[in-house]
Amino acid sequence: MDNESDKSLRRRYAKTSTLASSEPVEPVHLRFPKPRRLIALRMDDAALDAIRRIAARKGLNYSTLMRMWLTERLHLELGK
Repeated sequence: MDNESDKSLRRRYAKTSTLASSEPVEPVHLRFPKPRRLIALRMDDAALDAIRRIAARKGLNYSTLMRMWLTERLHLELGK
């Protein structure tokens, strides 16, 4: 990064950083999801390819889409 860009970034950060503020900073309480267990699932190539295409259209990872579908079906089956 050249010297001018560095100076510009420093000025902008000094104006926008919460660390530069004299006001007290409120603590942030984070909640992390419970760890997930890895499982193996055998699927035929055609089904997996279809799931990957659908997930790509939705902007998701295919395993995320599968987990969402399974969770939705679980809620449906359990009446939640």
